[in-house]
Amino acid sequence: MAMDKLAQKIVRPAIESIGLPWYGWHGFRRAIASNLYALGADDKVVRRVLRHAKPHVTKERYIKVFDPAVLDAMQKMQATLEQLSRGQQLASSFLPIGGKMLKANTGEVAERLKAAVC
Repeated sequence: MAMDKLAQKIVRPAIESIGLPWYGWHGFRRAIASNLYALGADDKVVRRVLRHAKPHVTKERYIKVFDPAVLDAMQKMQATLEQLSRGQQLASSFLPIGGKMLKANTGEVAERLKAAVC
């Protein structure tokens, strides 16, 4: 089976059935690598799972370490934005950035920024 058909018929529906968006093969492989590493798998084991010939490719491009302090901060930001969207906090108490008020993005802020900063 071709890789695009495998993604379309099997992998993507499985990912979406648990409520996660599909970001393509690189995102899928990066998630596998990062989660295996976070669960305690050695980076050499992760390299073998991904079938990389060179260990530095796995370590530099695929394994992303999640900083608990960053995740905690982003979850607090997400909660604040969700409160703002529900009107539970005065908008004036939240500082505007760049002259624009931040808008809540229904649960995606922490997830999108997690990949950008980790």
